[in-house]
Amino acid sequence: MFVEKHGLSRTKIYKVWKSMRGKCYSSNKENHHKKGDIWVCDEWKDDPVAFVNWAKENGYEEGLQLVRKDKEDGYHPENCAFLKIEEACKTHGMRKTRLYNIWTQMIQRCTNQNLDHYARYGGRGITVCDEWKDFKCFVRWANQNGYNDGLTIDRINVDGNYEPGNCKWSTDIEQARNKRTSRYITINEETKTLAEWAEISGLPYKTIQRRLYTGCEEELLAPIGSLYKHKYLIEINGEKKTMNQWAKEAGMCFSTLKRRYQRGIRGEDLLNKERLNKKQEIQLSFDL
Repeated sequence: MFVEKHGLSRTKIYKVWKSMRGKCYSSNKENHHKKGDIWVCDEWKDDPVAFVNWAKENGYEEGLQLVRKDKEDGYHPENCAFLKIEEACKTHGMRKTRLYNIWTQMIQRCTNQNLDHYARYGGRGITVCDEWKDFKCFVRWANQNGYNDGLTIDRINVDGNYEPGNCKWSTDIEQARNKRTSRYITINEETKTLAEWAEISGLPYKTIQRRLYTGCEEELLAPIGSLYKHKYLIEINGEKKTMNQWAKEAGMCFSTLKRRYQRGIRGEDLLNKERLNKKQEIQLSFDL
C-alpha cells in the first residue's frame, strides 16, 4: 500500500522526533534512557506529523530542547515542553555543594567498576535504592535526618544498602567505628576499636592510627608532643631505633620496612632481606 510521504525528513523538528523515538526504542541500548523504561505515547510513536503539529502549537522554535517535566514519565503532550538549553540543563542548582558530592560518590562506589574501592561496595552487592537515584529525594531525606557539613553518610548495617532505613549521618569517629575493617586494640587489658580509643583519649583518630603504623605502640595514647624525642622507635632484640635507622643499617628500602610493619610484622622478620612467605606477610596481630 502506498504511504504518502510527510515531507519532514530534512527538517530539524523531524530530527527531534527521531531522537525522541530512538532514545526509547532504538536497537542500540547504549542510546536508551538510563532506566530503559521511558516510552512515547501512541499518538506520537509512529506519526511524526502528529508530533510536529503539537510542537508548532506548543512553542517550538529552532534552538529549543524537548524536555519531560516528570523524568519518571514518558513522552506525551501533558509531560513535554520546549525550553532553552540552559533552562533544560538546569536542575537542582546544587552541583557544587558538599551534599551533591556525597551523593555522586555514593552512586559511583556502587556502580563504577573502575574505582579502586568498588569491590568493597558494588562488588559485593551494595546498591543505592531507587528513591535515592533521584538527587532531590536524597536531599529531602538528608535535611530531614540531621545533615550538616561536619557529618558523613553511614550505613547502620555495613552489609546493607544505601537506603533511608539503613543510613544515618555520622561523625568521622562514628563512621570509623562502624567499618567492617575496624581494628581492635588492647590497652591495659581493655579492648576497643581505634575510633573508640580516639574518642576516650581526645586524640585525633588519624594521630593514633599513624602512631600504630609507625611504631609508637607502647605510648599510643600519649599527649601530642610528648613523643617528640623518641618518635617512631621500633624495638628489635631489645634495641630501639627509628624505622629509618633500622632500614639504613639493614641495607633495606624504607618503604619495604614500613609496609611490613603496617602488616603487623615485628622483630627480626622486619629486617629479613629474603621475600617473606604468605603466612608471615598476612600476620596482623599486635602485642600491645
